[in-house]
Amino acid sequence: MPNRSGRCLLTVCATLLLALGLLASPRPILANQAPLTPVSLQLLWYHQFQFAGYYAAKAQGYFQEAGLDVEIRDGGYHTPGRAVDPVREVVARRADFGVSRSDLLMHHSRGEPVMVVANIMQRSPLVFLTLERFGFSRLEEIGHRPISVTLPGVDERISAETLATFLAAGADLEALENSAPSWNLQDLYAGRTQLVPAYSTDGPYSVRRQGEEPVIIRPADYGIDFYGDLLFTRQSMLEQHPERVAAFREAAIRGWVYAFENIEETVDLILDVYPRRHGDIDRDLLLHEAEEVRELMQPALIEIGYSNPQRWQSIGTLYQAMGIIDDYDLDGFLFQPAPPTILTLLLTLWRWLLPIISVVTVVAGLAGYLFITNRRLKEEVQRRREAEAALQQLADQDGLTGAGNRRLFEQQLHQEFQRSRRAGHALTVILMDVDNFKQVNDEFGHLVGDQVLKEIVRVTRSGLRAQDHLARYGGEEFVVVLPETSLEEANLVAQRILELNRAHSVQTKAGLIRYTLSLGLSELRVSDRDPWQIIKRADESLYHAKHQGRDRLCVNTTHTLPQPEGPI
Repeated sequence: MPNRSGRCLLTVCATLLLALGLLASPRPILANQAPLTPVSLQLLWYHQFQFAGYYAAKAQGYFQEAGLDVEIRDGGYHTPGRAVDPVREVVARRADFGVSRSDLLMHHSRGEPVMVVANIMQRSPLVFLTLERFGFSRLEEIGHRPISVTLPGVDERISAETLATFLAAGADLEALENSAPSWNLQDLYAGRTQLVPAYSTDGPYSVRRQGEEPVIIRPADYGIDFYGDLLFTRQSMLEQHPERVAAFREAAIRGWVYAFENIEETVDLILDVYPRRHGDIDRDLLLHEAEEVRELMQPALIEIGYSNPQRWQSIGTLYQAMGIIDDYDLDGFLFQPAPPTILTLLLTLWRWLLPIISVVTVVAGLAGYLFITNRRLKEEVQRRREAEAALQQLADQDGLTGAGNRRLFEQQLHQEFQRSRRAGHALTVILMDVDNFKQVNDEFGHLVGDQVLKEIVRVTRSGLRAQDHLARYGGEEFVVVLPETSLEEANLVAQRILELNRAHSVQTKAGLIRYTLSLGLSELRVSDRDPWQIIKRADESLYHAKHQGRDRLCVNTTHTLPQPEGPI
């Protein structure tokens, strides 16, 4: 006979076992007896792998397990300039959840009751496409060409990312020959427009299948690096049905995990169940899109759904600086999932337990589960720290060359400007441009041109010091910020960069390619009110270097510096 303490232990364990059974078993019973709650999801575009997680969540029953009957509605442009707007649909209560982009912070700042439920894409897929035969590769070269992009005045749907990119490029929006985008690449092929918005996940692939060579202009080239697709709802939904929001989020994330683990099956699901915009959306394109979406989401690096408040803060600050919004507040904007309760942990564990199990096994299992959970929690904290660091590095790097991007350059320039002002240190800047780079692209193709740009960064870095900051300024232009460096010292660094690149040849499939650089150098002056005055003078020096025959360095200074022999 067990003693009193033994009987008490058995009673507690038996009660725990019974409680677990009662708590865990109702889910399938309720799913059969109680009607599912109908909710709707408004997509941002037509049915493609871009939304695969939601299709998988529905097909695998994850939404149904959460007690939800989900209707998935496509979006897109049914007529030019008149897109289905997920924000408008959700705010007007015609949809419960929606998919949007970082524009959502702009709507929130204007008083619209929207909030992010989960960040799906860590990087934005938005790019601008033109064709190689149109002969330009930067927004600054548009001039009076006909274009079709989502800017204010031509489209009902707002694209803050497009607006921010064109403002960063210094475009005069009133002077642009812009019309509402149809998001139909046939307009581009026919020359009715020479620049269109597209997604990097499928747009360039479709252009190449057409036999054309796409030229891709990325917002990141202008320092614009926003979140991509995100899941959102209205604030009243969270206030009235917090459990419904949490359940939808969890089911959708489970769907995304399943979709990436079963890409081909998910592609077949889209082709079999969901109508596509046109016949070009075939299996090959969707499989290609799946890998591109994986790259934008980085599920192996960043937890699906994770929102970084600091990154949202940076996006809001950029919106303010460009005059897109007046003010913003992240309070109530980012949904924070509730931490798991003991009950949730027990239910999660119970799903994996056998129906018939001994009391000792249950107790041992719980102890082991808590031990493993604690260890995994520590591992997760460390993984998130590493992921944050890796994501920050990705956010600061130019995706092609690995140099700093425009956003990081502007941040470093402002920091060094303020530091130089406080401490009285010298500060110099070198602007670099690849001579006749368009000829390289025209003669050998953009892939070879990309290889040349990567080599320029590698060679240039070998001539810099540890404290120097190298960044891609845009297209084939680069910039070097040299802290605590006099004009004379910077002149030596610039000459070294010039010579290293002049002596270098790039080994490509097309053979050896030689190139030269033009450089402009400028220093901080006492009269400078902001760091952009240094950049302006360096740009003027670069202009003179170009017009004096290229392959040389020009210095914006009031005194003469020693110059080496040869075409500097």
